[in-house]
Amino acid sequence: MDRDRMLEVGVGLVSRFGAKALSLTSVARHAGVARATAYRMFGGREALVSAIVAHELAQLQTELERWAAGEPDIPTRVRKRVVGSLRHIRGHQALQYILRNEPEEVVRSIVSVEGSTGPSLIDMIVDSALERLPDDEAAAMYPSPRAGIEYMVRTVYSCMLVPESSMSDDEIADMVVRAVIR
Repeated sequence: MDRDRMLEVGVGLVSRFGAKALSLTSVARHAGVARATAYRMFGGREALVSAIVAHELAQLQTELERWAAGEPDIPTRVRKRVVGSLRHIRGHQALQYILRNEPEEVVRSIVSVEGSTGPSLIDMIVDSALERLPDDEAAAMYPSPRAGIEYMVRTVYSCMLVPESSMSDDEIADMVVRAVIR
């Protein structure tokens, strides 16, 4: 069994039982492999969770590129990415399960606290997006490419944590474009 398949099984288990219940043993059992195989592949639960997060971020990055592909207008590209991200979050079963049943798990990954090890989820997404940011978009970002992307990510995650809004996805995206594109 390949690593990606094991990660998909892990995401599926989170969708049904939550992040707290995730273990290498449960992933191995549901994937139909020996527990030793899962431990050899990931080493421990923390490595499994990190691999799942990295896998999901890679999939999100692919979607971000797809949503804006072929669009010459920079504000429209940004708008499409924001709207696509909001819809992606709402349709992501594992994330929705965690938001409903284990919101502290999401908050813990987003919030940077003193003494925490590694980057926050927001930092990881910003870093990933910066690596692939087209030059013309980077030049249009205000006040800087990193700050513009961070603002977008923080806005999307704010909408994820508090989904009720008097604004539509398009209105949220328009406000983001006005804030970060010059």
